Amino acid sequence: MGVQGLASFLDKHRNIYREVRFGRSRLLVDGCNLSYQLYFSSGLDQNHGGEYAAYRTVIETFIAALRSCDITPYVVLDGGSDVTDKKLETVTKRREDRIRKAHEAAVSGTTMHILPRMAQVVFIQTLARLQVPLAQCFAEADQEIAALASEWCCPVLSNDSDFFVFDLPAGFLPISHFLWREVRQSGSQSSICCRRYCTSSFCSFFGLRRQLLPTFAALAGNDYVKLRGIDWTRFVHAGTGTEACSRLEGLLCWLKGLQESREPLEVLEEALGLMGDLSGDKQELLQNLRLGMEEYQLGRSALSRFFLHGAPPEFPALEQVTNSVFLFKILF
Repeated sequence: MGVQGLASFLDKHRNIYREVRFGRSRLLVDGCNLSYQLYFSSGLDQNHGGEYAAYRTVIETFIAALRSCDITPYVVLDGGSDVTDKKLETVTKRREDRIRKAHEAAVSGTTMHILPRMAQVVFIQTLARLQVPLAQCFAEADQEIAALASEWCCPVLSNDSDFFVFDLPAGFLPISHFLWREVRQSGSQSSICCRRYCTSSFCSFFGLRRQLLPTFAALAGNDYVKLRGIDWTRFVHAGTGTEACSRLEGLLCWLKGLQESREPLEVLEEALGLMGDLSGDKQELLQNLRLGMEEYQLGRSALSRFFLHGAPPEFPALEQVTNSVFLFKILF
């Protein structure tokens, strides 16, 4: 998933973050994000088959840094698309983009941030050898990671902008601001400097009611919902920055200007009213937006028993799979 332009937008409003030293805690890790970040931030080869031995060393060093600070990582990986194919357009576009980048890298030799083919295998095997608890979803993992983090009251480590929207009691730690190579010592305790994000800070800073945060994400557009036809930039003053930042700023200004009594579904209907005559498309768009908001509602985690007691989650009935990401294969 991912809210378009949100991470870049928040980097321009750094007062929302809190600078912290993190240690002595569980940590839920978005494995796919971490694997990419560790490889690309280490300057390893991307165009000539990959540097797998060096990558293994980077992963080992990362886990050693966490453990030196008494941080216990629990890693969850994404799988493929779910059976509803609701993310098909996004998945197709990303694959086409990878093909284009691979061609450009092959022709020009330019680094295009393409993860070597076996890097994910090295990532999984190294974590297994280091006895790091690890599981992989058959579908999207974001909702399951957030649900488990909420249940355990521990933060999430990722660069996925959807974690700016999930209401996590212990907050969200963006990988790009997680300085794991610079472990700090204070007495007998070590810690890692990082930035912690909480939804309460976002809502307070922008004057947004917390119940409208998923509504904001759905209207802004993510991998499941793409609302076209509304120029949100008209609700904000000119010269605020990039087009994406102006768009999100405008959307927040519009939401802030609504009456406080408005419920999320009323807000969605009013937003669609800005698009003019939708004829028969209105109900379909409204349904898609509503489903987009529901992606941020958290249920009970399906992995807690596995991570704590080694008991794999039960498989849901087939009719439940279409509305659930709680299908896993356990990696040993």
